[in-house]
Amino acid sequence: MGISTLEKLLPLTGEYSTATKDVPISSDSLLEHYRADLETDKQIDIAEAMSHFHSYNKELSQHRKKLEPIGSILEGFSKDLKDLSSSLVSLEQQSTELSRDSQTNKMITRMLEQTINEKVLPPELIRDVLHEELSNKYFEKVSYLLDKMNEEEAMLIKAKVVERTRDFVIEQIRALRTKPISSQEVQNKLLGCTDLFHFLQSQQPKLGQQLQQAYQSTMKWYYRSKFAKYIYSLEKLPKRRLEVSIFDSPNYLSTFESRFQILNSTDSCMPSQMAESIHTPYTIEFVFLQLLRAICDNLTVEYLFVVAFFYQGSETNHTWALEMFQDVFKMSTDFLTLITDGTSDVYAILLIIKLIHNFQERLHENHIPALDDHLNSLLLTLWPMFSKLIDLNCDALKKHIPMTPKSLVPLNVTQQFALFYSGLLRLSSEGEPSSTTFKS
Repeated sequence: MGISTLEKLLPLTGEYSTATKDVPISSDSLLEHYRADLETDKQIDIAEAMSHFHSYNKELSQHRKKLEPIGSILEGFSKDLKDLSSSLVSLEQQSTELSRDSQTNKMITRMLEQTINEKVLPPELIRDVLHEELSNKYFEKVSYLLDKMNEEEAMLIKAKVVERTRDFVIEQIRALRTKPISSQEVQNKLLGCTDLFHFLQSQQPKLGQQLQQAYQSTMKWYYRSKFAKYIYSLEKLPKRRLEVSIFDSPNYLSTFESRFQILNSTDSCMPSQMAESIHTPYTIEFVFLQLLRAICDNLTVEYLFVVAFFYQGSETNHTWALEMFQDVFKMSTDFLTLITDGTSDVYAILLIIKLIHNFQERLHENHIPALDDHLNSLLLTLWPMFSKLIDLNCDALKKHIPMTPKSLVPLNVTQQFALFYSGLLRLSSEGEPSSTTFKS
């Protein structure tokens, strides 16, 4: 019985026949081989085979029905997996785009913040620039504000700052004339606004020169009035005057050691109120030292202030100092002439010369040249005076030499001369030509 006979006896349903047809057969010869074996095999019971085949087909149909939900699940899973894969690809693309957008947003945010910071100005800053008390810290706010403004807006702020600085400087200069205030107090206030005045000089150079000239003229008046009062008090101070030859004054030479100590004195100037109330007489060099120290101290402070405030630390021409202290220098020269007029005190003149040299060295160490010309002019006055006194005392010495036979016992006048000459040598130990002058 062939395959065709079996199909007639027990036909397969369309579903399974279709599935069977879908199974590919590798070769026609292979199918013919199985058919031939089945037809020639006499031991096969066709009925039994059909029964087994029918039972197998029924079981297979049941298993197929059981597998149908699994197939549906697998098909759904495959579809979901494809959808998930597509979603992941889409999410990856979106993530890339979001990352790119995030970087772009960060860059835009930084640029926007920078633009806002450059353009937006706090109201407090504007109020501070308009009304805050002037100082170098105030100028820092002005610089910060100018950096954020365009040229047109910055011009308005610059004009306002220059105006406020001008008014402040004028107010301080006027205070020197109208209020009982010290120059150091005014200078300290001005030094607190050094940056502002330098800014004014850069914006309005001519205005800066006018303010400097106004300050110098005011300080010239200030020092003239102050030193006139101080010199007046020194004039009232009792003085030890020597109007006779040193060899006619028995106690003169014995005072040299105590007077020599003035060269190492570091005391401050005597206040004018004290000078007017003292009744103890002082030597000429002590009195002039008070004035000399007052001039040096005030000029040093003034020089350092002017260089820092008006010249920004790089002053090369100090003619302003000569102009400012011109009247003081003249009063100093006149006072020296007054206290040395008619004196025979050689030590006083030489000690004053030595004091002037000491002040010159100190000023040179501090790089303050503004007082050199005046101190040199004082020395030009003192050296001829010293030479004249030496000649007068030498003439007086000759009168004291007795016309007696020579003796091995030293005369009193010889002892006095030895003491006098030893004092001159001590004063000239650092280069003063007193010994040369005496020999001549």
